[in-house]
Order: sequence, then structure tokens, then C-alpha cells
Amino acid sequence: MRSHVLGLAAGLFVFAGCGSSTSVYGGAGGGGGGGSITSCTSTSTKVCMIGLTFSPASLTIAAGGTVTWQNGSSATHTVTSSSLSTATFNSGNPPAGVAPAGTFSHTFPTAGTYHYYCQYHGADGNPPTGMAGTIIVQ
Repeated sequence: MRSHVLGLAAGLFVFAGCGSSTSVYGGAGGGGGGGSITSCTSTSTKVCMIGLTFSPASLTIAAGGTVTWQNGSSATHTVTSSSLSTATFNSGNPPAGVAPAGTFSHTFPTAGTYHYYCQYHGADGNPPTGMAGTIIVQ
């Protein structure tokens, strides 16, 4: 009987370890690991970092508006303006950046098109490639 209980407990332990690789772990400071599972939902002023994408990839806001990026991924990302952008913004150069469940915000005072990318998972270019996005300010 005891070996049956131990076998069942071991099986539950292995099963509990299974999960999605895109889960996000909450916690203050976004250091990753432990805590409750957090999700990210895009809004008219929020971009989610899910897997290796920005969602939505393009966001339109009014001049003077602030965009917040939330990391809904288990990997650290950056939000870095591309060389095509007239404004410079950066959530932090590697190894810094936006940790899982963390956020970064930037205010866009003037109209224009602002391209950005993740320094870990994208590349600056014309336009940026890989994990990249655009903010259109009207």
C-alpha cells in the first residue's frame, strides 16, 4: 500500500511540473520564478510582450500619450527605439530590460511614426525585423 501511495505522489509531482513555456510568473520587480501566474491583455495604450512578439505590433495613440509595455513572457525583453525613430527610448540595454511581468512606459509628445525592437530577439533595420513594433502618434 505504501509503495502505491509513493508511486501516486511521484506521478502527481511529475505532472505538476508540466506547463506552458510562455507562462509568466508574477512578483514585484519582475525577477521571474515563483509567484502567481500573470497574463497580459493589450489595450489602447498597452503593448504586451508575448513569446517573441509585441502585441499589437502596431499601436496608434494621440500626441502626448503614454504607452506601457508589459512583459507577458517568461523571457526578458527590451523596448528599444530603432534608428528610424526621431525619439530615443530604451527600457535598458542587455542584460537589463523588462523582466517577466515587468513594465516599461514612454510618453510620445509629438506626432510621428516610431519603430522599436527587442535587442535580444530582433534587429534594428529599415524597418526593424524579428521582435519589432511600431507606435503611430497622431
